[in-house]
Amino acid sequence: MLERLRIILDRLREVGLKVKPSKCVLLKRDIEFLGHLVSVQGVDPVPDKLKAIRDWPTPHCLRDVRAFFGLSSYYCRFVRNFASIAEPLTRLTKKNNRQMDR
Repeated sequence: MLERLRIILDRLREVGLKVKPSKCVLLKRDIEFLGHLVSVQGVDPVPDKLKAIRDWPTPHCLRDVRAFFGLSSYYCRFVRNFASIAEPLTRLTKKNNRQMDR
């Protein structure tokens, strides 16, 4: 693993890129990156984000629906048939929707 790290650092140096040591996380088994947990087993959503989705309060306006839809859509790759499941939310977020105007 240290040899691979050396190769990566050498290639970065060859093309003129630098890494900031204070921002580097090395030799970890799993890390959080952009809302995902990256590990040897693969990529999974961060458990705290899933809890936030599960515990989301009932939306009462279009803004609330869009906020929930945006967060849940970020993890669509982990939900089979997400587009079909989320289709009612998609309809609610369209312009001139009378249901959310009430």
